[in-house]
Amino acid sequence: MSNESAGEQILVHPAGRTNPCTLIFDFDGTIADTLSAIIRMINEHAEEFHFKPLNDKDVEDLRGLSNSEIIKKYKIPLVKVPGLMIRSQKELHHRMHEVALFPGIRDLVLELKAKGFGLGILTSNSEENVRKLLRSRGLDVFDFIHSESNFLGKNRALLHLLHKHGLTRENVIYVGDEVRDIEACQKIPVDIIAVSWGFHRREFLGRHHPTHLVDSAEEIRAILIN
Repeated sequence: MSNESAGEQILVHPAGRTNPCTLIFDFDGTIADTLSAIIRMINEHAEEFHFKPLNDKDVEDLRGLSNSEIIKKYKIPLVKVPGLMIRSQKELHHRMHEVALFPGIRDLVLELKAKGFGLGILTSNSEENVRKLLRSRGLDVFDFIHSESNFLGKNRALLHLLHKHGLTRENVIYVGDEVRDIEACQKIPVDIIAVSWGFHRREFLGRHHPTHLVDSAEEIRAILIN
């Protein structure tokens, strides 16, 4: 709902906050559809990584597994994970032109910016990759981009972000597409809007009880702007 005070519009979202608050978005799988490019990249190097190329069924099966379960399934040594992530980020840098924004995200972010919301990104991708895509799509409007390795858990990275930017958990809402996003937010805790169009399937996200679970950018708008 909205109220008028001294000619200024004050927005109040369902959790009772007086907006504008700060929205912290995950990047891969929430803003940008990088999964398709990453799968193509993995399949091109499947022989080097010593496993068969992933087909559509394999990818769908992965959408119901946590990162630790994926590591176990494909017998990936933990010591190799950081190096694989760095390499994938470097290769992804040359494929960012292949990456699309998810439907409605650009308009949503621009509207939130116009309404006075703080906007940030927390990602394990490189800041260079993120900025490259945002600039190319006319969406370089975020107040900050926090890049930090967080493959097995995001709560520490999220706490670092809150401290660095002087944010309070009560005035932050996170938007992400993975179970580890939900788990990180519950540990702190902060509210989370989980989106069903990213890496993890809707039912898998729902079993972990996010604050909100949505299927479209318009549903995020409805939660934040009444």
